[in-house]
Amino acid sequence: MGKKNLPAYYSYTAVFAKDSSGFWLAAFPDLDGCETNAETLEEAIIQAHNILEDYMAILERDGMNIPASTPFENIKVSAGEVTQRVVAPMKGARKRWADRAVNRMVTLPAWMDERGREANLNFSQLLQSAVARELGL
Repeated sequence: MGKKNLPAYYSYTAVFAKDSSGFWLAAFPDLDGCETNAETLEEAIIQAHNILEDYMAILERDGMNIPASTPFENIKVSAGEVTQRVVAPMKGARKRWADRAVNRMVTLPAWMDERGREANLNFSQLLQSAVARELGL
């Protein structure tokens, strides 16, 4: 899926259930490992929204398959479980993931590192400036 063809949002059903300690667990049956928990149902719904945005942004970033969303009425739940359709608008999530800092290991001769520290250089900022200049940004 090309970046230009990405949808504005994703919508999946979350299943909420209380665990033995009283926490609300939230899981998306269509998305393996997309789970969270919270002390209250309201907090769990908010956390489900947040985890869905990040989960989908990671799938997009890594070029992974985006699973189809099972229709709400086809999700089967057990007694005591609650379902909620969760919508994740992706514009903000994509921006957060694009703007996040990443750690790169850079090697310098020891003498250059020492002189740079003596001059109070901000190596991270210097590298960002150099890369931006090279890319014409």
